Amino acid sequence: MAITDAELAKLVKLTGAFESSGDPYLGVSGDFDGQGISCGVLQWNIGQGSLQKLVRGAGQAVVLNAMPTIGGGLWTACNSPLAQGLAIVRSWQTNKKLKAVPKGELRALMGSPLMKAQQDKYIRATGASADTAATAWAAARGTGARTLHELAWFFDVYTQNGSMAGLDFGSVKDFKQHASPGTADDIICDWLEGLAKNTAGYADAIKNAKLWRNHVSDSSLDLFVLAYLRSQKSKIQWRADVLNRKGTIATKHGWVHGAEIDLTGIL
Repeated sequence: MAITDAELAKLVKLTGAFESSGDPYLGVSGDFDGQGISCGVLQWNIGQGSLQKLVRGAGQAVVLNAMPTIGGGLWTACNSPLAQGLAIVRSWQTNKKLKAVPKGELRALMGSPLMKAQQDKYIRATGASADTAATAWAAARGTGARTLHELAWFFDVYTQNGSMAGLDFGSVKDFKQHASPGTADDIICDWLEGLAKNTAGYADAIKNAKLWRNHVSDSSLDLFVLAYLRSQKSKIQWRADVLNRKGTIATKHGWVHGAEIDLTGIL
């Protein structure tokens, strides 16, 4: 089924629930991850070439109007070889953090009507992949049409992690078959509690283990198990972080990056 406008708005709101910068359309950050700058709902960036297509799609006039100081530089950065583009946007930063004027002008650009429209265009493209995966998931479970909850979970995977890494409902079914009845959540929570203290997301993981153990509803359990399985496909240092976020979406409640997230009003 195609993603509706109402669902698109929910997906944007879901992404914003994990951010501290307010409106996710306006989110901008510096070179903390080596990608130059990252902007907007899905943190499109220079390093991976994803921001360039949004900027070119909006057009030079929109960029210059929203960014009177550095708009010309951004336009050049988005129409130049990667190394040159990265050098330009890195010149706007101190210790990999955007200076006040570049940050303000980038937020103005990302919040302009035409750039918001560009963002929605590419959110829908990512959402289409999530919709396909969520529909296949629901069919395999025999539960009928996919739900907003399922769509949102897969959307976050395609946004944050890129793919399902070969996992599907069969993977969840196998995991549950090898667990004693009623212990699938215990296995996952035991893993969270057994993490080393220097693990990224450790403090959240300990809180989540206590929050989730014996409190995952039957309707959320399969997505919760899938969250654990997908986390184990990530790089070792980020596995807890991935499970904190994906488990929070699966259960609609959890701790991520030091904040307690309640998604019941969104999902």
